[in-house]
Amino acid sequence: MAVGKLMRYAMPFSNVVATGVATNSITPGRTLENMKLKLGGTAFTKAMISDIKIKANGKVIVQGTGTELDKLNTYRGEPSDAAYLDLSFADYALNNEFDRMIGAFDTSRGIANITSEVTIAGATAPTLLGITTESAAQKAFTGEDAPWAPYIAKILRYPFAVATGGQLPITVPFGPQNGAIIKRLHVFHNGGFMTGATVKQDGMVVHESVKSENEHEQKRFGRTPQANVYTIDFVVDGSAKKALDTRDARALEWLLTFSAADSGNILVEYLDLLGNL
Repeated sequence: MAVGKLMRYAMPFSNVVATGVATNSITPGRTLENMKLKLGGTAFTKAMISDIKIKANGKVIVQGTGTELDKLNTYRGEPSDAAYLDLSFADYALNNEFDRMIGAFDTSRGIANITSEVTIAGATAPTLLGITTESAAQKAFTGEDAPWAPYIAKILRYPFAVATGGQLPITVPFGPQNGAIIKRLHVFHNGGFMTGATVKQDGMVVHESVKSENEHEQKRFGRTPQANVYTIDFVVDGSAKKALDTRDARALEWLLTFSAADSGNILVEYLDLLGNL
């Protein structure tokens, strides 16, 4: 039998309750492109998911609320459906198979276990189903192990708070061992007061914009900017090769401009080795 892609139900979730943490396991061995959550029951929405974690060998590789992760998908141009939430490792918004599959999670490479944790708050008789999209282990066109296969598309979450307006430095980890590659950084600012950004690597400006300029550029390439989210997108034109590679960086500065005090969460889309961040 030769099948290029599998779509099948994941192991059942346990403890799917009105308020609590539902958990399941994902069987390793193939390349995990996507994990789709199907929400059902009397009342269960993405806004009622206060936290999602996917862990590989006990290490968090994806984290965010249902609303945050849904906004990341909508930004990429994916249709929003109230009953479904996609947790993607493959990036289907990029240009071609090479770009899309960098970061797809090759679980055949030293992965003993994968678990997901979905924290539910305030639902009524909820149901939850996981649906996985999987393909074969990552291979180069020659049939040999692809050099990018160990890299995983991670989404890691960092809270922030600024007490005043102005241009203020925000620290985002980029890896204690070998650095990481950053595709996008999303600043979820609760007050809506972020107005601009400058990013420097080793003192050189690699991105600078104000909100209107930034969002215009994203719309040119079919992205959908989200309210109260300032996205710095290094792969906005769909080329994964243009991601911010920090593997040889000595310093990485994020200078974010606010018109007033604000707070929220920063979600970073990395391409990274499991053991690095």
